[in-house]
Amino acid sequence: MKFVNRSAVVTGGAGRVGRPLCEKLCDHGVAVAIADLDLAKAEELAAALHARGGQARAYPLDVTSTESVNAMARSVLADFGRVDILINNAGVWKRQLLSEMSEAFWTMHIDLNLTGTFRVTKAFLPGMQAAGYGRIINLSSIAGEVGLPYFGAYAAAKAGVIIFTKTLAMELAKQGITVNCVSPGMIGDAPNPTKTTWVERYGLGHEVADLLVFLASDDTSFITGVDYTIDGGRILGPRYADV
Repeated sequence: MKFVNRSAVVTGGAGRVGRPLCEKLCDHGVAVAIADLDLAKAEELAAALHARGGQARAYPLDVTSTESVNAMARSVLADFGRVDILINNAGVWKRQLLSEMSEAFWTMHIDLNLTGTFRVTKAFLPGMQAAGYGRIINLSSIAGEVGLPYFGAYAAAKAGVIIFTKTLAMELAKQGITVNCVSPGMIGDAPNPTKTTWVERYGLGHEVADLLVFLASDDTSFITGVDYTIDGGRILGPRYADV
């Protein structure tokens, strides 16, 4: 995969998927802005990446705050000069039946997972348009593709992320900017066994990161508007047979 003098922003950069993603981008020579609500964890990761020869800086970010998003964007652009790659990875999911759900609970999920993606994209899009180059990758979820009981607000937000991705891809297709989506399934801290996927284990953050790095590379200029499922076959349906 090719990266020529690229810089990237990863929201939720200190998390389960964000951390290995930042590591892999740095390994490819990409300068990485690690944006996270937990600044201490982001700074710890930035220090670790510096120690292994990477170029990375940590930034505080609350994607529910336009002020926070814009302040982060100003700082990143001042430090890096430009942003070529944006990976909207920040998100949250909490359990609640729709019949028992408060409007505040619903709004929180939409605001953080969907509108947060819009806010961050909006902040960096003008620079990409001016440069005539960009890679935007949004994190959705299998829940946004097929739904998920008890997680209706999260599923609705992530479904919105998929359509947001496709629409933006069409709007930017002639401007050298690709927009794609990655929808993980069961991702854990270890490949523990589970019957909820056809490969009978949980996925790992670094496996999602590998797909994200591919989509972020210079080589993917003809791939846009695609939602990639990475879920061990869970989307294929329940396991009715042991084959």
